[in-house]
Amino acid sequence: MGKASGFIQQLPDIQECQRMFKAAAMLDAILMPEWQYRYYSYNAHWDVNEQMASLRDGEGDHYFALFDFRGLIVKGYDKAYVSLHKDQLGDVLTGVPEAFKAFLKEPAFMMDQTTFCIWNEAERNEWASSQQLEDEAYALLRLLTGGAAYYHAWAQEYYEIELELQWVQHVFAMKPLNEELLQGLNAELELDELQEDITEIGYAV
Repeated sequence: MGKASGFIQQLPDIQECQRMFKAAAMLDAILMPEWQYRYYSYNAHWDVNEQMASLRDGEGDHYFALFDFRGLIVKGYDKAYVSLHKDQLGDVLTGVPEAFKAFLKEPAFMMDQTTFCIWNEAERNEWASSQQLEDEAYALLRLLTGGAAYYHAWAQEYYEIELELQWVQHVFAMKPLNEELLQGLNAELELDELQEDITEIGYAV
C-alpha cells in the first residue's frame, strides 16, 4: 500500500471534509424535508465520539464516511463503475489500517458492496487506499473537490429546481441559518421545523 495519487491527492483534510459533508446534509434537509428522499445525510451522534456521513441515491449507489479520533475512513459503491470494471476490481478493503478495522465490521455500511475504500489517519494527515484506482472510481466523492459550486449544480439537476449560489455558499461557510436563507432555498419551510435535523447534523446555529 502506498500513498494515494490522482483524485485522492486532491481531497481536502479531515476537518474540511467534515464541513462539506455537513453542509451538503444540511442543504438536503432544507430542500427535501422527507429524510428518505434525501441524497446526503450526516449524523453527528452516530456513536460515542463518532460521526458518520452518507450518500444514498435510492438505486444502490452509496458511500459511508466515519469520523473519530483516529481519523476518517470512507467506503463507497458505484454501480456504473462496477459494470465497466467488474473484472478489474480486486479486494479494495485490503490494507485498511488496524485503527479502522472496526469500521469493516459494521453491518450498516454494507461492506460486501464496495468499489472503493480510502482513509486518512489523523496522525499522518494524508489520504491512502489499498489500490490505485482510476479517478472515475471516486465519482461519488466529487462534492469534496467541488464544494459549494458542485453542490449547487448537482442540486439544481437532482431536485429540478433553481437555486441561488449565494445561499449554498452561505451553508458551506457554516454560517447560521435564518429565515432569509430559508426563503431563498425553500419558502415552505420554517426554521423551527429544522431543529431535529440541525441537532442530528451538528450544524452550528
